[in-house]
Amino acid sequence: MKRVTKYALLCTGVFTASAIYHLPARVAISYLPLPIGLSVDGAQGTLWQGSAQDVRFQRYQLGELTWSFSWASLLTFSPEYALRFGRGSALGVAGKGNVGMSFSGPYVDSLLASIPAETALQLAPLPLPVSAGGQLELAINSLQYQAPWCSAGNGSLSWNAGYVETPMGSLRFGPTIVDLACSDSVLSAKGSQSSQQISSEFSGQLSPNRQYQSTAWFKPEGEFPATMRQQLGWLGNPDSQGRYSFNYQGRF
Repeated sequence: MKRVTKYALLCTGVFTASAIYHLPARVAISYLPLPIGLSVDGAQGTLWQGSAQDVRFQRYQLGELTWSFSWASLLTFSPEYALRFGRGSALGVAGKGNVGMSFSGPYVDSLLASIPAETALQLAPLPLPVSAGGQLELAINSLQYQAPWCSAGNGSLSWNAGYVETPMGSLRFGPTIVDLACSDSVLSAKGSQSSQQISSEFSGQLSPNRQYQSTAWFKPEGEFPATMRQQLGWLGNPDSQGRYSFNYQGRF
């Protein structure tokens, strides 16, 4: 009788494991508690390796998503997936990276994502007739989630071949790199750039209570547009190094 029970339990375990391993992705996704506004359609494959042809968030079409489970991650008890996303995206977004779950909670590792600056500006429009160009590239080296944002993390945001068009003229920027960091959900950023038209530097910090503070300066260089230079009088006088400085703080 004991032997029969053991075989029955073994067969049940093997059947259950096989069912989970071969569970279609479309079935598994239908039971996931997806965030409001996120939809995943055209899922193929399994939980361990597959793809979704159409991922959308609210009205934004994000393109295709593919995933592959790293079985080696089980050795460190931190199950991890390798993701690729963005192919066919109407926003022009594209990227890849790793996401997983450790004893400390969800994490992101080696994430690279890019989006045209013009598209990013459309997603967060300014109250001015301004257009932008170039490519924004986000690199997250590591990020450990902790409510409300993160416990620790670092990365960078770069703006390549960046320029801004305004009714008063256009500005072209040099390579812009912003260093990003997180500690106990306090986000900080610091960056600079320099071109023949303008040089600038900025830093900022955002706290979990949504309090922010930032400092920045810019300096018109030799090829700064004359039409814009005529408007600088509205900003007051520059410092001894020809820089116009700004300080902002508040809550949003």
